[in-house]
Amino acid sequence: MEHKGYGLAFLAGVTWGTLGIISHYLGETGVGPFEIAFLRLLFAFLSMFVFYLVTDRKKLKVGREGLKHSMLIGVITQGTMSLAIYKCISMTSTTVGVMMVCLGPLFTAILSRIFFNEKLTLFKGLALSLAFYGAFLVVAGGDVSALQANGIGLLIGLISALAYGFFPILTKRIPEKCNLTGILMYSFLVGAVYVFSMLDMEILLGALSLKMVGISVILGIVPTVLSCTFYSFALKFTTPTKAGIMSLVELPTAAIIGHFFLGEYLFVVNVIGIIILLTGTVVSKVELPEKKTAVLAE
Repeated sequence: MEHKGYGLAFLAGVTWGTLGIISHYLGETGVGPFEIAFLRLLFAFLSMFVFYLVTDRKKLKVGREGLKHSMLIGVITQGTMSLAIYKCISMTSTTVGVMMVCLGPLFTAILSRIFFNEKLTLFKGLALSLAFYGAFLVVAGGDVSALQANGIGLLIGLISALAYGFFPILTKRIPEKCNLTGILMYSFLVGAVYVFSMLDMEILLGALSLKMVGISVILGIVPTVLSCTFYSFALKFTTPTKAGIMSLVELPTAAIIGHFFLGEYLFVVNVIGIIILLTGTVVSKVELPEKKTAVLAE
């Protein structure tokens, strides 16, 4: 069953990897980064709400306990991560912002140890190292100077990584009896309300158009609803650390999309980084067999 978890985490990474190109086209309509963050969460909620209003209204009910989880996920992971990552990018660079988010699985591994007593095995540690180094080559091309930034910008970037790393932890703690789909749906609404305080209404209303709404719907569904849903259900079959490492396939996905659709050329070092990162995701699946003690009958 763990292979199912890997597959779902892989799909989560692939769908999340489309975030960049869709956000790029949305930005061309005239909205800024905070407006994009708001529209992504708002239309994620609206798309799910309308879909289940028509198909299965039971999914719209979450109860008090479910609402508590929606609030936590919405504020910590949806809202805080969105605000922190875009603020980090505005203060530093896109490269630094992306690399900071890539630290998310590392925080997940640390938090999993605290909340679930999940051991950081040799292969998990190796997988994290390979995945992070591969991500560094994909994003920065191995150039350390590309990551130079001011201290406050890096701190905000670390906050975005911590918020991202909390997502599988908070999701894993949702009881089986709770409506996971509904909790995710309302977490998008909570996140949108949280981000609303930071956006510029003049910019948002000035850019309002059918094109903006259409792209916002796609942004809300593909890299938001689908990625979070795949990621959440992956946690039913595998550990948060392994799911986090596997989801890093978002970077190769984004790099390949950027190469073919945005004219962002992939150099040899970037391709090597993709290979190393993918190797890390494979290594995360390896586990040493547990030692069995033979019981001899006298």
